[in-house]
Amino acid sequence: MEHQTQHARTNHDPLTVGEVLVDSLPGTLFTAQAPEKYMVAVVFSRRPEAEEIRNIQSLEVQEQLASSGYPDIKLNISNRRLEIANTSLEELRDGLAFAIACALAQQSEKFQHHQDVAETEFRKEIDAETERSQSVQHLAKSISFDSSI
Repeated sequence: MEHQTQHARTNHDPLTVGEVLVDSLPGTLFTAQAPEKYMVAVVFSRRPEAEEIRNIQSLEVQEQLASSGYPDIKLNISNRRLEIANTSLEELRDGLAFAIACALAQQSEKFQHHQDVAETEFRKEIDAETERSQSVQHLAKSISFDSSI
């Protein structure tokens, strides 16, 4: 009796963002036709997990950014990109980037804690199953059909 369970540990480095994708910016920046607000895309340090995506796009993060003075900011995730809508490079430079980094750090910590709890539960289940399997094997081996007692 062998217990086989596949479980990939998902201990990740914290999810952070790096550089602005310049190609995502409007071509009219620093001209008279430049929009006041636009979408800025930045690259994540790694591909976010589904739970992280839900957390980052949650009402909680939206409210956190609003309470930091950025009520119109919308975050969207596309592959390894964080798309920040209704902003500008100046707004990001002047504090929004820090507010987003803080929100990401908080959500990354929450995600990792959830993963650690799930890993602990998984290990407990594996240990219990291993112990159960060994008990069954031990009991089965203790049975003798020898007619001489």
